[in-house]
Amino acid sequence: MADKKSINVSAIGTSAGASIAPPQSQSNFIDAGTTSLLNKAGEPAFKLSLNTSKIEFKCTDDRKPASVFVKMHNPTSETVSFKVRCTSAEIFRVQPPLGFVKPNETVSIVIWYQNQDKRDEMFKNHYFAFYHTRSDGRTARELWTNSKAEGVRRIPASFISAK
Repeated sequence: MADKKSINVSAIGTSAGASIAPPQSQSNFIDAGTTSLLNKAGEPAFKLSLNTSKIEFKCTDDRKPASVFVKMHNPTSETVSFKVRCTSAEIFRVQPPLGFVKPNETVSIVIWYQNQDKRDEMFKNHYFAFYHTRSDGRTARELWTNSKAEGVRRIPASFISAK
């Protein structure tokens, strides 16, 4: 896994050197809205809010991992569990990949691009899928073992050169 001391942090709404923030309450959270990646037929609409509609990794020539902070807000009156999946576990890491968001709470999720010698991977259409479902008292891992998503949103990933 990436050395957290050498991580390049960049994202819409964050700045270099930002740290993982504890969950916080935020009633005025603004959702970035839908993306160019529409839900598949039969998939439920996403009922939570995300602060970005695209994930841009600023890649450096020194091959240090690049990370992006995504904030997820729960405007509902119920605690929900979330799950984040990626198109390639070989080049991306998500922390935390599973968790809970209480009503009117905001959580931070860190997504890393390993930025190793896999240039061909940068030209594929990568995305991150955010799912949520109601919490029922089980752990997030137990809940997602056989639960269906009650909301889905896919966020496209892109790679830009940080000069």
